[in-house]
Amino acid sequence: MKNKLFNKVTLRYIIITIFVVLIGIFAVTFLANASQGVTTQASDIQTVSQQILATGSTNAQTQATLNFQIGGKLIYLPLKEGDAVYQGQTIASLDTYALQKQLQIAANTYQSTTNNTNQTSEYNQAGVLQGQQRVSLDTTNKDAYDSITEVAVIFDNVKRIVDNANLSQNSAQINVDLAKYTLSLASLTSPISGIVLKEDVTTTGVNITPVTSFVVADPTSMVFSANVRQQDISFISVGNSATVSLDSLGGQTLEGIVDRIYPQKSVSQTGEDVYRVDIKINDLPKTVKFGQSGSVLIKSNFNQKVMLVPSWTVLSDSYVWVLSNGKPVLKNVTVGNRVNGQTEILQGLSNEDKVITNPQTLISKLYQIL
Repeated sequence: MKNKLFNKVTLRYIIITIFVVLIGIFAVTFLANASQGVTTQASDIQTVSQQILATGSTNAQTQATLNFQIGGKLIYLPLKEGDAVYQGQTIASLDTYALQKQLQIAANTYQSTTNNTNQTSEYNQAGVLQGQQRVSLDTTNKDAYDSITEVAVIFDNVKRIVDNANLSQNSAQINVDLAKYTLSLASLTSPISGIVLKEDVTTTGVNITPVTSFVVADPTSMVFSANVRQQDISFISVGNSATVSLDSLGGQTLEGIVDRIYPQKSVSQTGEDVYRVDIKINDLPKTVKFGQSGSVLIKSNFNQKVMLVPSWTVLSDSYVWVLSNGKPVLKNVTVGNRVNGQTEILQGLSNEDKVITNPQTLISKLYQIL
């Protein structure tokens, strides 16, 4: 029996080979033309070092900024910047002559209304108010009552007189309370023990406004406050070690740890978005003062320098589209940890690669071609 030119197994291999070749031709054609008519967006690979550099200055975690809530003439300023202050100590006072007179007037009005209220209460108990209302009604009302009795009218009028007297007394008491409160605003007391870090005014006898401020800081809470860039803040944590270098110490370094990461973003003097990070320093020298500038190296959450790309650009945990000579190229990668929407790339990419950040456009075009 003669062998057939193509048996079933051979025919199957030929079909599979033709299919693979066609797929290869299609892939080459697709890669050559995928960028045509498709707007691709590419960005540099983010590199995170083992240590993150930031600048800042010494600051106090525990401090209070005090302002008068009223304006006036400053007559008492017992402390100057750098002086020690204890909790509850008065650090500044305004002239209170007018405020005390206003309190006296309010107190006199309260006493007068109290006397009137007491008299009204006594007249009510003795029936004098009822008699006064009856005489008044008999004089002014010559017509008969159709819908209400004279007794009901007298009762209602007496009740209103008593209520109004009590309301007047309550209002007078409130005015006294407000006058006392305003008088209390004429003095500033420290809510913490520490030192006077700042005073916007240095002499008495001048008029000040609520804008004038006084700052009290606790020196035992001194830290180094660093301005960490927004793109780096996700890669440090409380407890990470840090090395601080203060300009005033001539290169001497101080060891510490990240003690607090603040949630509120701010803008630095250079215009960058930053977050405040407090470094608690071990054995802080007594020569260090508030406001001294310097820099810090903060250990990142990675033990080595790593490359990060947006997680959505990693396909099936194995592939990343990059832009090479204006053409999209699919690279096979080895991934590591994921941190806040970023995926660590262990192998497969270089620092020069440009990651396509909208790979969905390429996939959409592939479906259209298919």
